[in-house]
Amino acid sequence: MPQSTVQTLILFLYMAAGFAAAKLGYLDERVGRGLSKFLVNFILPALIVESMQRPFSPALRNEALVVLAISFGVYAISFPLAGLLVKAEGAKGSEAGAHAFAAVFSNVVFMGFPVMEAIFGRDSLFAVSVYNIPFQLLAFSVGPYLLAHGSGRKTRLSPASFLTPAAVAALAGFALFVGGVTLPAPLGQALESLGNCTTPLSMALIGSIISRMDLRAAAGNPRLYVTTAFRLAVFPLIIYLALRALGFSGILLALPVVVGAMPVAVNSAILAEAYGGDSKTASSLVAISTLVSLVSIPILASLLIGR
Repeated sequence: MPQSTVQTLILFLYMAAGFAAAKLGYLDERVGRGLSKFLVNFILPALIVESMQRPFSPALRNEALVVLAISFGVYAISFPLAGLLVKAEGAKGSEAGAHAFAAVFSNVVFMGFPVMEAIFGRDSLFAVSVYNIPFQLLAFSVGPYLLAHGSGRKTRLSPASFLTPAAVAALAGFALFVGGVTLPAPLGQALESLGNCTTPLSMALIGSIISRMDLRAAAGNPRLYVTTAFRLAVFPLIIYLALRALGFSGILLALPVVVGAMPVAVNSAILAEAYGGDSKTASSLVAISTLVSLVSIPILASLLIGR
């Protein structure tokens, strides 16, 4: 069996465990919400800081800066592309905001990190952590503006909007890397052990989310499938072609493509609910894109590993 198939199968077995646990009542919505907060606020920051505990070298520093520049560049083109997508679909009001958010923000936290680790190994997480900085800065600040579009509800941007635990961890981890600071062994080992929970827990939580999705309610809106196709196939293809044209290869090419091919960020529905957006459309986009990704991600993994 190809290694790419083995790795993606492991991820989906984690997901199946979460699905079964939710169906059996062990992982209900309240527990899942608490574990999600624990993952985002503690486990993921631990993984980010630990993954950046690398011996400093100018070459690695320069690679990190290039990764960060690529990430900001990808987000810079994603916003106008999302606007074109929404206009072509004919979505209006807060529904348009949900589609725009889905087109811009992928599920980096719950699926991007595990998939990159499965395909390229743990060493790739340094680059993933750096690449994830713009997501953390934008998803919880500019994101609510997109979701509240057409709802008549105003959102207010504050400096605190940019200070998510993952963003702080990425900046702190990068500062430690540049400064050549190695954490004390007990702290480093604790962060590593905690960070190792990211992949099984995140995929299990995705499984529990799928178990509660009402797919019948989402099935009748064709715009959901158009945005899903854009999120999982069209947008990563655009990224691939653009970066190839610019001469990028290796991890600098694969990382943006993988992150760009992840399903819609699961926090879109939560943010839509909080900011008066179309939470039903946001939830449906998460549901459909996540399920379709069960097919698209193994294909993507095979293509990347086979190159």
